[in-house]
Amino acid sequence: MIRSKADLLLMTYFCQHVQASNNIQSTFVALSQSLAELPEEVIHKANIHNQWFTAEFIQLAAHNWHKALNANDISTWLRDYPYQMHEKTLGIIMAGNIPFVGLHDLLCGLALGFKLKIKLSSHDEILMQYVIDCLCNSMPELKGRIQTDQDLHQIDALIATGSNNSSRYFDYYFKDKARLIRKGRTSLAVLSGKETEQELIGLADDIYSYFGLGCRNVTHLLLPKSIALEPLYMAYDKYIEHVHHHKYYNNYMYHKSILLMNLDKHYDNGFMLFQEKPALHAPIATLNYHYYNELSEVNTYLEQEHEHIQCVVSHLQLNTAVIPFGNSQMPALWDYADNINTLAFLKPIIESE
Repeated sequence: MIRSKADLLLMTYFCQHVQASNNIQSTFVALSQSLAELPEEVIHKANIHNQWFTAEFIQLAAHNWHKALNANDISTWLRDYPYQMHEKTLGIIMAGNIPFVGLHDLLCGLALGFKLKIKLSSHDEILMQYVIDCLCNSMPELKGRIQTDQDLHQIDALIATGSNNSSRYFDYYFKDKARLIRKGRTSLAVLSGKETEQELIGLADDIYSYFGLGCRNVTHLLLPKSIALEPLYMAYDKYIEHVHHHKYYNNYMYHKSILLMNLDKHYDNGFMLFQEKPALHAPIATLNYHYYNELSEVNTYLEQEHEHIQCVVSHLQLNTAVIPFGNSQMPALWDYADNINTLAFLKPIIESE
């Protein structure tokens, strides 16, 4: 069968396109293996640089990313977003509250072929630089396309993660750019009072992993009136060693002193302070809770706070998506920060002139 020159050019382009997509996906799989075998010297250096990043939590984050970056999930995630290298530049201002927290934005930018200018967080620059080095070693054509640059002037789009205060600055400073600005969010758990021991242990992971510093950490509990708090205390014993971490202990003692001086009612399990209040956010070493009578009250609260909630942990059927106990720190690749599809945000920027 004789094909026209146009057909041959189209076939060549298609083959090159498929090969490029396969290359970037293979690079992500290779990164998964690098995270599974994270060198001890990298862990040690990151811990010295930021003492919130303990070896345990660095390894936990690396392990979760290793599991997420498997070939099947990567292929599913990028199915509707074919790779094509181009000249558009994406700026990324990364957070540094937990290990590798900026990795998802980095992967999104690379998956769609952007050049990247990244402002690394001073708290997580060791681990993220390791990731960048691994990616460039696996796919050499990425060298020169990833810059860890403080200058974000010459960019076509921006993704920035920060606090509610910094978000206003980013929004103003980059008002002429396509931008995805993330604010401070947190997570909560809704209990029924019928949780199993294993579910309560999982809830402890949701609360205490990374010392509670992540947006997917549970900082608020919604409890039925009939529930007793004591079983929750016992389930949390696996994290009692937190009290020996000096930064965490300083926060615990500071907030304990304030509660005692103000004669505020609270519960204290020796390393965490529980206080009944409706506020969604809670400081380090503290946990807020409030009671409900009917699930309708829960759904109303979730609707009122939806702009501040990253995820909801529960086994109850609610008017929003829920995550099983113990799974809040294991998002899939398509579980996006602020529930905004980052790839869908970026794709039109490539297509624009």
